[in-house]
Amino acid sequence: MALSDEELREAVVAFNASGGNKQKAADALGIKRETFRDRYRAAEKKGMVKPALVEFPDLADESEPIEEVIDRMTRNFERAKKAHDARKWFPIKIRDNKPIGILFVGDPHLDDNGCHWPLLREHIDIAKSTEGMFAVNIGDVGNDWGGRLIKKYADQDTSVHTARRLVEWLLLESGVSWLVWLHGNHQHMGDSSALHEQMNKRYGTQRVPMLDWEARFTLQFANGVEFRINAAHDFAGNSMWNPVHGVVKAAKFGNDIDVLVCGHKHNWAVSQWEQAEQGNAPLMIRVRGYKHLDGFARRIGKYEQDEGQSILVVFDPNATTQAARCQAFVDVKKGAEYLEWLRR
Repeated sequence: MALSDEELREAVVAFNASGGNKQKAADALGIKRETFRDRYRAAEKKGMVKPALVEFPDLADESEPIEEVIDRMTRNFERAKKAHDARKWFPIKIRDNKPIGILFVGDPHLDDNGCHWPLLREHIDIAKSTEGMFAVNIGDVGNDWGGRLIKKYADQDTSVHTARRLVEWLLLESGVSWLVWLHGNHQHMGDSSALHEQMNKRYGTQRVPMLDWEARFTLQFANGVEFRINAAHDFAGNSMWNPVHGVVKAAKFGNDIDVLVCGHKHNWAVSQWEQAEQGNAPLMIRVRGYKHLDGFARRIGKYEQDEGQSILVVFDPNATTQAARCQAFVDVKKGAEYLEWLRR
């Protein structure tokens, strides 16, 4: 289609108004830069452009065309939205109908001088040697000091390099069957989440779902029974009277969740009651974690708890009551013995 003189004059006027910038002129007319270039050249051929005393070169624009920027951002959003939606109540399938156990592992802080390695090793041995037992890492697997707290590395015997080797061992070599691995606030502080994910992708024979802060997933047994689990590094809400206050809030405002677990605050508690309005009896749990000998906690007047570092939950797809579907064991060894008996 031939260009009208009016369109050519508009191109010349826009070019002059832009101070000789073709991209700005094209933007002002709402057309692509290439389209503007063609119109301006046509105007030149028809003598509509006064010859200038100075002629400047037409320098290539190094910027990505805005249309391509928008296209790229559209594709990026669609990909990110798909990934986000895939993590909403994602399914983990169990291939038979036998009960299983999930050890919800409290904040390990593997490289801390106060990490309770004797007990952690005991729990790892139980997890890897008990048939039907899996594990979920609640986060803060290492100290990962960052920002102003990076000076805390001077107070611990373990180097950054050794700390990363400990994380790699727990994830890939400890023998624990991980179901989910969460990134806690210390992973954000030390910016180590990407490193953990690379360990998982490059070396893991079974890619463990790694999520930032929270995971919502369902256990789906072969007989069709499902358990809805919400694990988070922590839930919003605090109370000096109730250590699972935030967990209770999440259960009350959640959608028929069977088990809710968090950590982060280095104390533990287990609560369960029937929610008649939802028709369930959720287990609401906070795990203590393995960091002991905490000088900061001592200075602010906190007493250290001795138990609840990890808590084992046994899921029974054959249970006939709501309360019997999920049972929590603070004593991991006793819980493992119960699981073994139940699976016979």
